[in-house]
Formats: sequence, C-alpha cells, structure tokens
Amino acid sequence: MLGDHIKKIKLNKLEDKKGFAITIGVFDGLHLGHTSIIDELVNTALINNLNSGVITFENAFPQNLKNISSFLLTSDEKLNFFSLKGVDYSFILPFSEEIRSLSPEKFIELLVNTIPISCLCVGSNFFFGKNRSGDVNTLRELGEKYNFNLKIVPLEKEDSNIVSSSYIRNLLLEGKINIANKLLGYKYFINGIVERGDNLGSKIGFPTVNIKYEKEKLIPKTGIYKGKVKVRRDIYNAAIYIGTRPTFGGKETRVEAYILDFNDHLYGEKVEIVLEDYVRSDQKFDSTDKLRAQIQKDLEVIRDLIKEESKVKIITIDGTAGSGKTTIAKFIVQKLDFDYIDSGALYRAVGFIAKEKNLLREDEIVEFLSKNPIRFTFDKNTFRVFISDKELTSLIRTEEIGKYASMIGKMLKVREILTSSQREYLKNVKKGLVLEGRDSGTIVFPNANLKLFVNANINVRAERRAKDLGNISIDEVKKYIIERDKQDINRDIAPLRFPNQGYFIDNSDIGIEEVYDKILSLYLKAL
Repeated sequence: MLGDHIKKIKLNKLEDKKGFAITIGVFDGLHLGHTSIIDELVNTALINNLNSGVITFENAFPQNLKNISSFLLTSDEKLNFFSLKGVDYSFILPFSEEIRSLSPEKFIELLVNTIPISCLCVGSNFFFGKNRSGDVNTLRELGEKYNFNLKIVPLEKEDSNIVSSSYIRNLLLEGKINIANKLLGYKYFINGIVERGDNLGSKIGFPTVNIKYEKEKLIPKTGIYKGKVKVRRDIYNAAIYIGTRPTFGGKETRVEAYILDFNDHLYGEKVEIVLEDYVRSDQKFDSTDKLRAQIQKDLEVIRDLIKEESKVKIITIDGTAGSGKTTIAKFIVQKLDFDYIDSGALYRAVGFIAKEKNLLREDEIVEFLSKNPIRFTFDKNTFRVFISDKELTSLIRTEEIGKYASMIGKMLKVREILTSSQREYLKNVKKGLVLEGRDSGTIVFPNANLKLFVNANINVRAERRAKDLGNISIDEVKKYIIERDKQDINRDIAPLRFPNQGYFIDNSDIGIEEVYDKILSLYLKAL
C-alpha cells in the first residue's frame, strides 16, 4: 500500500548499496538539531556501506497538523539541502488520512516492507504514529521485531531551549536574525528571480533589485538588514529591505537589495541573498528627502558592520580517493584568491624522510622533526614542502612514499606536530585558506567556516584514476578503490568521515564551474 504512494527521489549519482540507514521527519530548515541527526545518518551509512535516506512529508502535512503557512525551506530547497548534506535518497510521504491514522507499529511495518531498512536514526524526542503515540522506546521494540538497528541522537539546545523549527521561525519573525542563523548553522537565505519594479529606488538614488520569492518561503520581520547577495558567480555586500514601502503607500511585502559597489541590470536572473544583521524596523517617512537621509545613515551602519567582519575564512575539503577533491580545492583557491595547504603532502614529506633516514619508530621521527621542522609555502598556485631547507615537493608523489605516508598517519604524536604546523600557518594568512586532506574539517579546523566532503560514482572515480595511471584496466582500478575506501573508513586513527555540519559535493558528472557555483552558494551562507 505505502509503496504505491511514496515518492522516491535519488539525490546524487553515487552507486547504490544494499540496505538503508534511514531517518524520519519534516526537517523544515535543516537546523543544527536536524543536521546532528543527518550527520549521524550519513556516517552510519558510510561505515556500513548502506544507502542513506530521509523519509519526509509533503508540505501539506505540517501545514495542516501544525498550522504552518510558510517554511524555512521550500520543497525544492529542502531536497537540495538533503543532497548537500550527503543524503542519497528522499522518500516523500503524501498527506493522507490513511497515513495519519496508522498505529506506530503499522507505520513501521509498512516502511520496512517498502524500504530495506538496516538502521534507523532519530532524535531523542522523536514521536510517530497516530496521535504521536509512538516514541523511541516503541522504536527499540520494533527494531528487535523487524530486525533493524536504532541510533538515538541527543537533542541540540541553546540556552536551555531545544533547537526547533518553530523556535527559529519565531526568532526570524522577531528580527533576531543573528540568533536564528546560529541555530540554523547557516545564514538565512532567500532565493528568487529579479523582476522589474517601479524604479522608486533609482529615483531616490538607491537602485535596488526586486526579488520575486517563493510564496511558501517564510519572510522575516520587515525592516533593513545587512546582508550579502550572490550575483552570477560573485558575492557582494548589500543592504536588504523587507517591507511594504509605507512611504509610498505600498501594500505587498517586497524583498529588495541595494547591492554595494555594483552597477548592472539583473532582470530575469536568479540571485541569492542572506540576512546577517537587523539594522532597523520598517517605517513611514513624511518625505522622500527624509527617507533618502535615513538610507544614508543605514548604509553607514552597514559599512561599519562590514568592517567588523572576520577577514580570514577557512574552507576544508576531504573526500574519497579519486573524487577530484584536489582539482576542486585548487579551483576554489584560484577563484577566491585564498592560500592553500595540501595536508597529504605534509604526511608524504615526513614519509619520504622516514624512508630516506630509515626512521621507523615514532619517537625517532618526532625527534628528527623537533630538530628539522617541516616548512611549507604556497606561491603562484604551487604548494611546496621543505624539511631541513630541502625541497621535497617533486619527490613525494610515488606509490612507495604513499605507503610510508600511511604509516606516518597512524602516529599520534607526528599527527599532532603536523596539525600544529597547519594551525600555525593560518596566522600568516591574509584573506582565506583552503585546507585539503584527511581530518581537515574534523581535527585540524573543526570550526572552519565551510567544510566540504567530495565523492563521486565509483565508475567515474575508477575512470579518472585509470587515466592518471595509464596502462591499467578500469576494473582493476575499481577493485583497488573499493579496498582503499574500506581501509580509509575503518582506520583506527583519523578514519574517513563526513564532518559535523559539513556539506557534500557530488563530483560525478558536472563540470568544475558548476561545482564551484554550488560551493560559492554554500560559502555565501557559511557563518
């Protein structure tokens, strides 16, 4: 019965696995409480070689049950966020009396008969079934009966308040954008197409873009905000206006942006805006001169807030072998004019020294590095590594050195030295840093502004690797990659994991410019 009504959507191009790790919920906003569950889900699937899936509902479900008229995420935005959080499948249930009236056991029975569920991940306050009569204790019993594992994720709290979609909606409607953004884990955004207005902004000296937004999107409290706008493939600071334009007798709520240091027409183009600070409430002025004078004051406040922003941003990139993460990392560096660290090259450099000096014990390597510190630079798109003032950059890319690097990666004290050196390097970074490598977003910079995890379909990865290696069969490479993934995932030290609050980039079949466009959109929203 359920299988006839459920809508199954594949969210990426990765190969299918047997079985599913599943979570269930509305997930409006995909806030910190949600993403703690999603992160657990995705890593559970990664470790156990399962598909990850989210069972969610049509928007009519929360609209009717919770009397919600607008959402933190539109239906399309939510699906996109699921994909960006590393989820493989979305299963959308219809809003029907038949589903609403199912008992907890009947609901789970129908799910396991439709989806091969191996594990279920839920928050500790999860309720389900008719009249919300089922809870996590019910799930434990049903897990034993229907043979699936249960993972319960603790609730996220902020000042004793449970992080929830309704709490964040209220914050937005009160203009408390800073708190809302913190609980979301990203800057609240509004996407839309630029449409022609009546040019009132231009007439008073402040031309704005008028954004046609989706009607199901929650629009925060009216007023002036400091924010940013993604236009084409650039990001600009902006003054954002939300309101009815009472000075001119307006009635309809509009979202407009005065983009700083920008002068071009954008009619018909898609833009994304994020809200960062609430400047003042909307108000009616007696004249356009008074409105113009207030806008000047608003812009002074916004420019002062821009000066206070942290200048150095950190982007970390990890992922599977052959996923193309190095190409992506270097493209971001070039586009954003950031510094770059190739974390893997540091381990290879120490591996090279271990081989050359016949240093096989950790204490020997630690002693050597204490007398001969590792040094690295990034200059003109080239990452260079030195030890004892000897450059090793061109000597460390062999398979043999890779094996030594793997040995080095298991040495905790050596890892601490290399982690410290990467953090120390940050002190001299002027604009931003891209750190590529294992545990870059989990250990080295866990509080990075943007943490990316790159993967691609196994066939694509094998083809890329075979092309790099030359005379070798794709099937042979595929076997190697599958074994390599198993080793990386199951390592005792620094295993391959999706980073907390990270984002997934599927690099299977899109060009580097499109990949960059996705990443820039995430960078726009990053706190």
